Amino acid sequence: MSAQETGLSVIDAAKKKFELACKDASALQIINNFGAAFTAVNVIALLREALTDEVMEKVFMPLMNTKVGFLTDRNGRPNSRGETKPTYSLAVVRDAIIDAVSIGLLPTGNQFNIIAERMYPTKEGYTALLRRLGVKYFIDVSYDKGQNPNFAEIPCKINYEHNGEKNGFSIIATVKKDQYSSHDQMRGKAERRAKKALYEYVTGCDFGDADEQSSVVDVHFEDVTDKTEEEIAAKGNAGGTLDFGSEAPAASPSVKASDGQTAASSAGKHSNPGF
Repeated sequence: MSAQETGLSVIDAAKKKFELACKDASALQIINNFGAAFTAVNVIALLREALTDEVMEKVFMPLMNTKVGFLTDRNGRPNSRGETKPTYSLAVVRDAIIDAVSIGLLPTGNQFNIIAERMYPTKEGYTALLRRLGVKYFIDVSYDKGQNPNFAEIPCKINYEHNGEKNGFSIIATVKKDQYSSHDQMRGKAERRAKKALYEYVTGCDFGDADEQSSVVDVHFEDVTDKTEEEIAAKGNAGGTLDFGSEAPAASPSVKASDGQTAASSAGKHSNPGF
């Protein structure tokens, strides 16, 4: 067998293990799954077997800092202070991928970022997690109501339905801003905060933030038990984020044009990607 054929067989074997790990990880998304610890151990073991140095170099490292892969806060280019930090090592990226896959995220589609050597789900990541749980929701993202030049205070109203329960609450998403921050970037970050808050409320799982001080969540619940799906959908036509979970069509969730910028496209050199 030639060296090329040997390399392909290694990649194929790793692919099968990776796909199996992703499939097993989906079981971890079941709320109140008391056997989750045993599944998690199996998932992590499979991933460590699959993600050898060779596989990482050939398959996953090229995805780093690309729109089709995942973004990081180290892209090899100078930051706003003129500092250039090297891109993340193979070991850091491998651990981040293992953390991501273990909770149901993929290393494609900018579903997670690596910030300060840690994995954090992005707006797209929380969208995928909520859809996997079958959560139907509408998020109305407002505009900056604060006066602080360093932080934006953006109200977000969330209505959702999950397992027959209808509920709603509001948060004030506080996100960092500077002279380079656009309204779309700030509202995109606020939308991520809202989806994160919804996921945490439904599951009780908190995966943290790159900067814990940049998110202040003031939760206010409202009664939406009498609201119909049609009423929620009608709101979606006026703008915001509408998602019908596992029953959604193949098209992307309905998002107002000004909100449609993804974390990948809105992440500039002067802001952290996806946050």
